[in-house]
Amino acid sequence: MDYNHFAYSEMLARKLKPIAHTDDDCHFFRASAQTKMQELLENISSAKGGVLIAVDGKIIDFSWNNSDSLMIKPTYGIVILFPAKSTDANTIFAVQAQATEVALQIIAKMMQDANRYISDCDKIDPESFQIDGFGPMADLFYGVELSFNLDDGLNYELKPDMWL
Repeated sequence: MDYNHFAYSEMLARKLKPIAHTDDDCHFFRASAQTKMQELLENISSAKGGVLIAVDGKIIDFSWNNSDSLMIKPTYGIVILFPAKSTDANTIFAVQAQATEVALQIIAKMMQDANRYISDCDKIDPESFQIDGFGPMADLFYGVELSFNLDDGLNYELKPDMWL
């Protein structure tokens, strides 16, 4: 499997106008399920406006759905956050609606890349997309988490250097 979640997510962060990540103006961060949002929390003071966080939780499911091979299904996430000016419900809902719009554009881009066999996006399981609310994070950042799975066959070949 050649999908590189962090590289692909950083490309999205650079190309999406609401995020507008650059080397000089950082709006992209990485996380795992284990470290949670440590990189963002360490750098939140530099984050102004929208941010995109690529989450690779190292969570892998397996399936045998009418297949001649065991399928490996890693789970990935992309968190889209925007600062809220207050904690009232209407402000939070508006910020989450903005983040949902970005998440839907990310899905559209991923499906276009899948149709063109770009960045291994053709391995994304379209039925696995899910959007959940997210926040509060640090200084009143709210948004959504887009999660999805890849679907690829497991290589049964044993590596001799792994065995005694």
